Amino acid sequence: MRINPLVTEVLRGLNRQGKAQLDYLVLLTIQAVVLFLWWPKSGLGPVLESEHGPDTLIALVMTVGVTTAYHALRAGAEEYLLPGQHGLRDWAFATPLRLGRIVRGYVLGQLVHSVHLLVLSSPLLLMAFTISGGEWQALAWCAAATLLQALFYRLSGALTYLVIGRHRSECHFIVRTILVVVYAVVGWLVPFTSHVVFTTRALGEVASAGTTFSGIPEHWAFVALYAGVSMIAGLVIYVLLRRGRRAIAASRGGRRLGEAIT
Repeated sequence: MRINPLVTEVLRGLNRQGKAQLDYLVLLTIQAVVLFLWWPKSGLGPVLESEHGPDTLIALVMTVGVTTAYHALRAGAEEYLLPGQHGLRDWAFATPLRLGRIVRGYVLGQLVHSVHLLVLSSPLLLMAFTISGGEWQALAWCAAATLLQALFYRLSGALTYLVIGRHRSECHFIVRTILVVVYAVVGWLVPFTSHVVFTTRALGEVASAGTTFSGIPEHWAFVALYAGVSMIAGLVIYVLLRRGRRAIAASRGGRRLGEAIT
């Protein structure tokens, strides 16, 4: 079975130097600063003697979540592309690939990209895990939540770009507004949708396996929610690309008919 060309493009782009790598280097620096600020300054002795472990890991996982989401939003809005990578419109309107394969490759490529970013952050995460302690299972849940959240933001950025990408300043503003609204407003109103709440409850010493109003465990609700809205966003992207491809085909047909008449 041949690998999807969009995934191949991502794999090649990750091995090259470009703006995307430099941008994430800045975000890695932010993560390192958070690790430094939340690192216990009094040494390991007082930490071991205290009844409560440091919040180093919680703070860092939250930071990784928001920086990965921000990076994914910008990638979806095509504020940057990996070296050699083509935009979603280019794949849909300039190649004969089926749209279903294009959208699947786009989603898989995003997941590969996010896993790559998570691997780059893993040394910092392991350092924080060493000092804060905890369970590997909880850390794995946080990693899965980060990847799913990044996929949602990537598709949200792509939708924004497909709708208003011609207006770069408006697109630039909206993709950042999406991050603030979902993280701050929606997360505050509906706590089980918040990556901050998810991380706190998964890694906190008194972990709360809370449930939603429907009785579903909150960690499963978080995963199901972001997987569901990502599927919906992917379907909307497919519909928009199909309309665009049909419009281009119709305009070409009209030109050919006009040339035949003249």
